[in-house]
Amino acid sequence: MALTAHDIGFYYNQNEWVFRNINFEVDRGERMGIFGYSGCGKTSLAKVLADFLSPKEGELRIDGEPHHSRSFRPVQLIFQHPEKTMNPLWRMKDILTESYTPDQTLLDTFGIRDEWFDRYPIELSGGELQRFSIVRSLHPHTKYIVADEMTTMLDGITQAAIWKSLLEIARTRNLGLIVISHEKAIIEKICDKCLVMETDTFISY
Repeated sequence: MALTAHDIGFYYNQNEWVFRNINFEVDRGERMGIFGYSGCGKTSLAKVLADFLSPKEGELRIDGEPHHSRSFRPVQLIFQHPEKTMNPLWRMKDILTESYTPDQTLLDTFGIRDEWFDRYPIELSGGELQRFSIVRSLHPHTKYIVADEMTTMLDGITQAAIWKSLLEIARTRNLGLIVISHEKAIIEKICDKCLVMETDTFISY
């Protein structure tokens, strides 16, 4: 079982390709990194993988099945800026439980405090919001996680703690994990393989 990209390409303006000819396979339980500098199309690729955007060419398959819009996305995307993904008019408890109710062990693993539940997104820090985003992505039906610069805004100690927890959960649940970052050191430390994205070029190593 794997998430497979075959010759996928994407553009916002016709004939101005953000990327083309992207090919890779991520098995369940595998950790793949995508490295690239700002502006090379990493976030656009992340949105395509998670079905927020449709590829203009090529095909994505999940465990052998065509990747298309469903009521639930088995490929969950954790964005760099969590505040942009949350309804500012909802309390955090409603945001967290919109699609499922996480158990207390999962909340404790990511340090989510009970007193945060009745607050609105604007009342929490970026790091606190990101903890909610991660837990929200760990739905029981999730098969793959795409982490797009997930811990960029956090200090080093918090980054390490969050990655340790997410990697352990990915291992126990046999989740495929795609780590997108401009920090090659993070990718090389936690991933099994890496793809380098340079404008419209994709290089594996």
